Amino acid sequence: MEAKIARQEYIFGKRTLIELTEAFQGKEHAFPFAELYVKENPGSEIVEKILNRLPSFVKVHKVTVAKLDSLVPGRNHQGLVALKTPSSRNVVDKKNLEEYLSGKPGSFLILDRIQDPGNLGNILRTAECFGFKNVILPERESAGITPVVEKVSSGALSFLKIFTVKNLANTLELLKENGYWIVSTSDRGTEDWSKLPSPNELAVLMGNEGEGVKRILLEKSDFILRIPMHGNLSSLNVTVATGVVLDRIVNRS
Repeated sequence: MEAKIARQEYIFGKRTLIELTEAFQGKEHAFPFAELYVKENPGSEIVEKILNRLPSFVKVHKVTVAKLDSLVPGRNHQGLVALKTPSSRNVVDKKNLEEYLSGKPGSFLILDRIQDPGNLGNILRTAECFGFKNVILPERESAGITPVVEKVSSGALSFLKIFTVKNLANTLELLKENGYWIVSTSDRGTEDWSKLPSPNELAVLMGNEGEGVKRILLEKSDFILRIPMHGNLSSLNVTVATGVVLDRIVNRS
């Protein structure tokens, strides 16, 4: 039975699990995993802290390192691997998005072809920190929600609603039909951020690591903004850029 479980349904690593168990203190009904595999004789205060935070229904298995390696091959699990509950996976499709929009769910972050799992994980964590709880990814040309993304996001995935869509251009039109303003970034954009509507009315679009936002998506954007640069280099890593953009939007004076 266990061999049939998909790799992406595992969460692993000390930092991810310490932050996840802290975030879900007092929220046992929504706890994101029901089984935890721990290295025999872990000998770590962090591991003990994680174990002490677990709800009573979580089963703890003391296993060998070889067993942990078999659960998440090639990953730095640090002696801890948790099995996600099926209900804790929040990745859904466009049909669900159409229904979801009717409830006025707040701001969206749209990611155009983010291909590096590390970047995607960090962006998802950044989005959660700034209150962007809804994320849209294209089905193709994008990193998927893999164990690496889970680990790098440090538990953020449990608090996000993630939608995968076949066509981002059509999705932008759908968002606009539902009252959203599309905000993109480009080195040809304006530095005037003062005219943006409320964050709850925005869908923020961030582009591919090398190429940025596709032209067809820029053409569908209501606002095209530029991050002011004052050094010799002309661009930021997409993870850093996302943090700057979301901070400017959320913390406008």
